[in-house]
Amino acid sequence: MENKETKETKIELTEDNIFLLREILETAARKSAESISKMLGTTVETEILNIYTHPLDLVEKEIEKENLGIILYSELKDGEGGISLFVMDEESAMKLSGKLLGKGDEKSQELGEDERSALREVGNILLGNFLAEVGDYFDLPILHTPPELKHDMIGIYLESLLSYSEGLENNAIISEVKLVAEGVGVKGRYILIPSDTLTEDFMDNLF
Repeated sequence: MENKETKETKIELTEDNIFLLREILETAARKSAESISKMLGTTVETEILNIYTHPLDLVEKEIEKENLGIILYSELKDGEGGISLFVMDEESAMKLSGKLLGKGDEKSQELGEDERSALREVGNILLGNFLAEVGDYFDLPILHTPPELKHDMIGIYLESLLSYSEGLENNAIISEVKLVAEGVGVKGRYILIPSDTLTEDFMDNLF
Protein backbone atom coordinates (compact mmCIF):
# COMPACT_ATOMS: atom_id res chain seq x y z
CA MET A 1 0.00 0.00 0.00
CA GLU A 2 1.33 3.41 -0.92
CA ASN A 3 2.19 5.53 2.11
CA LYS A 4 -0.08 8.53 2.37
CA GLU A 5 0.28 11.52 4.60
CA THR A 6 -2.37 11.45 7.30
CA LYS A 7 -4.22 14.75 7.27
CA GLU A 8 -5.86 16.29 10.26
CA THR A 9 -9.51 15.38 10.53
CA LYS A 10 -12.11 18.11 10.62
CA ILE A 11 -13.78 16.73 13.73
CA GLU A 12 -12.02 16.07 17.01
CA LEU A 13 -13.26 13.15 19.08
CA THR A 14 -12.95 13.28 22.85
CA GLU A 15 -12.73 10.18 25.03
CA ASP A 16 -16.33 10.83 26.10
CA ASN A 17 -17.42 11.01 22.44
CA ILE A 18 -15.72 7.71 21.68
CA PHE A 19 -17.19 6.01 24.75
CA LEU A 20 -20.72 7.06 23.78
CA LEU A 21 -20.21 6.08 20.15
CA ARG A 22 -19.02 2.63 21.21
CA GLU A 23 -22.18 2.14 23.28
CA ILE A 24 -24.47 3.40 20.52
CA LEU A 25 -22.89 1.36 17.73
CA GLU A 26 -22.69 -1.86 19.71
CA THR A 27 -26.34 -1.49 20.74
CA ALA A 28 -27.32 -0.87 17.12
CA ALA A 29 -25.39 -3.94 15.98
CA ARG A 30 -26.93 -6.10 18.69
CA LYS A 31 -30.48 -5.07 17.78
CA SER A 32 -29.72 -5.58 14.11
CA ALA A 33 -28.33 -9.04 14.79
CA GLU A 34 -31.52 -9.98 16.63
CA SER A 35 -33.32 -9.65 13.32
CA ILE A 36 -31.56 -12.72 11.93
CA SER A 37 -31.22 -14.82 15.09
CA LYS A 38 -34.60 -16.49 14.47
CA MET A 39 -33.76 -16.94 10.82
CA LEU A 40 -30.57 -18.78 11.79
CA GLY A 41 -32.06 -20.54 14.81
CA THR A 42 -29.24 -19.52 17.11
CA THR A 43 -28.14 -16.76 19.44
CA VAL A 44 -26.21 -13.96 17.77
CA GLU A 45 -23.74 -11.94 19.83
CA THR A 46 -22.02 -8.65 19.02
CA GLU A 47 -18.93 -6.86 20.27
CA ILE A 48 -17.47 -3.52 19.23
CA LEU A 49 -13.86 -3.94 18.13
CA ASN A 50 -12.60 -0.47 17.36
CA ILE A 51 -13.40 3.12 16.56
CA TYR A 52 -10.65 4.48 14.35
CA THR A 53 -9.89 8.17 13.99
CA HIS A 54 -8.38 7.53 10.54
CA PRO A 55 -9.87 4.95 8.13
CA LEU A 56 -6.44 4.20 6.65
CA ASP A 57 -5.47 2.58 9.96
CA LEU A 58 -8.10 -0.12 9.37
CA VAL A 59 -7.15 -0.46 5.70
CA GLU A 60 -3.50 -1.07 6.54
CA LYS A 61 -4.46 -3.69 9.14
CA GLU A 62 -6.71 -5.50 6.66
CA ILE A 63 -4.08 -5.45 3.91
CA GLU A 64 -1.56 -7.03 6.28
CA LYS A 65 -4.02 -9.87 7.03
CA GLU A 66 -4.45 -10.63 3.29
CA ASN A 67 -7.94 -12.01 3.97
CA LEU A 68 -10.16 -12.96 1.05
CA GLY A 69 -13.78 -12.41 1.95
CA ILE A 70 -17.34 -11.53 1.05
CA ILE A 71 -18.13 -7.83 1.25
CA LEU A 72 -21.64 -6.36 1.28
CA TYR A 73 -21.28 -2.68 0.49
CA SER A 74 -23.91 0.06 0.72
CA GLU A 75 -23.73 3.81 0.09
CA LEU A 76 -25.39 6.20 2.54
CA LYS A 77 -27.62 9.08 1.43
CA ASP A 78 -26.90 8.67 -2.29
CA GLY A 79 -23.16 8.49 -1.68
CA GLU A 80 -23.01 11.77 0.23
CA GLY A 81 -23.30 10.24 3.69
CA GLY A 82 -20.44 7.77 3.52
CA ILE A 83 -20.42 3.99 3.26
CA SER A 84 -21.44 0.98 5.32
CA LEU A 85 -20.27 -2.60 4.91
CA PHE A 86 -20.80 -6.06 6.31
CA VAL A 87 -17.81 -8.33 5.73
CA MET A 88 -17.29 -12.07 6.25
CA ASP A 89 -14.61 -14.59 5.50
CA GLU A 90 -15.41 -17.17 2.82
CA GLU A 91 -16.13 -19.95 5.32
CA SER A 92 -18.73 -17.87 7.15
CA ALA A 93 -20.35 -16.78 3.88
CA MET A 94 -20.68 -20.39 2.68
CA LYS A 95 -22.16 -21.51 6.01
CA LEU A 96 -24.55 -18.57 6.15
CA SER A 97 -25.77 -19.00 2.57
CA GLY A 98 -26.28 -22.73 3.13
CA LYS A 99 -28.39 -22.01 6.19
CA LEU A 100 -30.42 -19.36 4.37
CA LEU A 101 -31.05 -21.70 1.43
CA GLY A 102 -32.47 -24.41 3.69
CA LYS A 103 -29.48 -26.75 3.63
CA GLY A 104 -29.39 -27.08 7.42
CA ASP A 105 -25.84 -27.52 8.66
CA GLU A 106 -24.54 -28.19 5.16
CA LYS A 107 -22.58 -25.22 3.89
CA SER A 108 -22.67 -24.06 0.28
CA GLN A 109 -19.85 -25.36 -1.92
CA GLU A 110 -19.78 -22.43 -4.32
CA LEU A 111 -20.84 -18.83 -4.51
CA GLY A 112 -23.47 -19.13 -7.22
CA GLU A 113 -26.30 -16.73 -7.99
CA ASP A 114 -28.63 -18.31 -5.40
CA GLU A 115 -25.97 -17.94 -2.72
CA ARG A 116 -25.20 -14.37 -3.74
CA SER A 117 -28.89 -13.46 -3.73
CA ALA A 118 -29.37 -14.93 -0.24
CA LEU A 119 -26.34 -13.08 1.10
CA ARG A 120 -27.45 -9.79 -0.46
CA GLU A 121 -30.88 -10.24 1.13
CA VAL A 122 -29.53 -10.88 4.61
CA GLY A 123 -26.98 -8.10 4.12
CA ASN A 124 -29.79 -5.71 3.32
CA ILE A 125 -31.54 -6.73 6.54
CA LEU A 126 -28.41 -6.47 8.68
CA LEU A 127 -27.18 -3.16 7.28
CA GLY A 128 -30.66 -1.67 7.04
CA ASN A 129 -31.52 -2.46 10.65
CA PHE A 130 -28.09 -1.39 11.88
CA LEU A 131 -28.34 1.99 10.16
CA ALA A 132 -31.95 2.44 11.27
CA GLU A 133 -30.93 1.89 14.90
CA VAL A 134 -28.05 4.36 14.58
CA GLY A 135 -30.35 6.85 12.89
CA ASP A 136 -33.01 6.48 15.59
CA TYR A 137 -30.51 7.35 18.30
CA PHE A 138 -29.29 10.46 16.50
CA ASP A 139 -32.80 11.32 15.23
CA LEU A 140 -31.50 11.19 11.66
CA PRO A 141 -32.88 9.19 8.73
CA ILE A 142 -29.93 7.32 7.21
CA LEU A 143 -30.94 6.23 3.73
CA HIS A 144 -28.84 3.55 2.05
CA THR A 145 -28.61 1.78 -1.28
CA PRO A 146 -29.32 -1.97 -1.59
CA PRO A 147 -25.99 -3.68 -0.85
CA GLU A 148 -23.68 -4.82 -3.61
CA LEU A 149 -21.79 -8.07 -3.08
CA LYS A 150 -18.06 -8.34 -3.76
CA HIS A 151 -15.76 -11.36 -3.45
CA ASP A 152 -12.36 -9.79 -2.95
CA MET A 153 -9.39 -9.14 -0.68
CA ILE A 154 -10.98 -7.13 2.12
CA GLY A 155 -8.11 -4.69 2.65
CA ILE A 156 -7.58 -3.99 -1.05
CA TYR A 157 -11.29 -3.41 -1.58
CA LEU A 158 -11.50 -1.03 1.39
CA GLU A 159 -8.54 0.90 0.04
CA SER A 160 -10.17 1.24 -3.37
CA LEU A 161 -13.45 2.40 -1.80
CA LEU A 162 -11.72 5.11 0.20
CA SER A 163 -9.71 6.26 -2.79
CA TYR A 164 -12.87 6.43 -4.91
CA SER A 165 -15.01 8.10 -2.24
CA GLU A 166 -13.79 11.67 -2.00
CA GLY A 167 -13.57 13.01 1.53
CA LEU A 168 -13.57 9.65 3.37
CA GLU A 169 -9.84 8.91 3.51
CA ASN A 170 -9.27 11.29 6.41
CA ASN A 171 -12.66 11.23 8.03
CA ALA A 172 -13.04 11.44 11.78
CA ILE A 173 -14.63 8.10 12.67
CA ILE A 174 -14.81 4.56 11.41
CA SER A 175 -16.39 1.84 13.52
CA GLU A 176 -15.86 -1.91 13.43
CA VAL A 177 -18.37 -4.19 15.20
CA LYS A 178 -18.13 -7.98 15.28
CA LEU A 179 -21.13 -10.31 14.94
CA VAL A 180 -20.88 -13.98 15.94
CA ALA A 181 -23.55 -16.65 15.39
CA GLU A 182 -21.88 -19.51 17.25
CA GLY A 183 -24.53 -22.10 16.49
CA VAL A 184 -23.83 -21.94 12.76
CA GLY A 185 -20.19 -20.86 12.83
CA VAL A 186 -20.79 -17.49 11.20
CA LYS A 187 -18.68 -14.43 11.98
CA GLY A 188 -18.92 -11.03 10.36
CA ARG A 189 -18.22 -7.35 10.94
CA TYR A 190 -20.18 -4.17 10.45
CA ILE A 191 -17.99 -1.32 9.21
CA LEU A 192 -19.40 2.20 9.16
CA ILE A 193 -17.51 5.08 7.52
CA PRO A 194 -19.68 8.22 7.69
CA SER A 195 -18.86 11.32 5.68
CA ASP A 196 -17.73 14.48 7.46
CA THR A 197 -21.23 15.91 7.06
CA LEU A 198 -22.88 12.86 8.63
CA THR A 199 -20.22 12.76 11.36
CA GLU A 200 -20.98 16.38 12.22
CA ASP A 201 -24.67 15.48 12.43
CA PHE A 202 -23.76 12.63 14.80
CA MET A 203 -21.73 14.95 17.02
CA ASP A 204 -24.48 17.58 17.09
CA ASN A 205 -26.93 14.97 18.38
CA LEU A 206 -24.60 12.90 20.54
CA PHE A 207 -25.63 14.23 23.94
